[in-house]
Amino acid sequence: MRTLVAGEADLVRGAIGMMVDTHVAESRNEAERWCYGIPWFDQWDVGQRLWLLEQITLALLGTHRIESPAAIYDATVDAIFFDIGDLIEIEIGEGCLKDNGRSWRQSVVDAYVCQHQRPPDVDVDSNETTLWRKTITRIADHILGVRLYQRAETFRDGDYEQTLKFLKQRGLPEDYLGAIPPLRTIDQTQWSIDRIQAVVFS
Repeated sequence: MRTLVAGEADLVRGAIGMMVDTHVAESRNEAERWCYGIPWFDQWDVGQRLWLLEQITLALLGTHRIESPAAIYDATVDAIFFDIGDLIEIEIGEGCLKDNGRSWRQSVVDAYVCQHQRPPDVDVDSNETTLWRKTITRIADHILGVRLYQRAETFRDGDYEQTLKFLKQRGLPEDYLGAIPPLRTIDQTQWSIDRIQAVVFS
């Protein structure tokens, strides 16, 4: 993963801020658990998910380096971009803008321009959620590339040797599919929240 800049960073920073708010509400039993449609992320408890968000926040918006690739990190980035799609659908349906008054659609356009030096094939005022999802996927692809954890999943329940062969061919460590986020105490979870917010709201 690389450190994001300009429009990319602004888009991801806003989405992570929203995700942290959702997770904090869940941890305080103030809201139901929200699923992002990414099982590799959704399956963990709230403290583990916040730890994953902390790692990705520091990697994409700071100088932290994730030493060893793992499916859980790639899935966390996917969850962030899936949430951006949800936020756009809410914006279209309910007119809810970002905290700074800007639209999520404008932030997606800015991120796309940052990456491709041209606007996407969707107008900023468009209500076509399918086109927005496609544009968001292109932005995510530019950051993550091929989602190897999704392809590796097909090998997971099969021949272990075939799984290792697949991982080796793609330069991935043997524990790429086996790495799990640590269990966290309440204090450790709060520390993750504080670190994320220090980056997101700086």
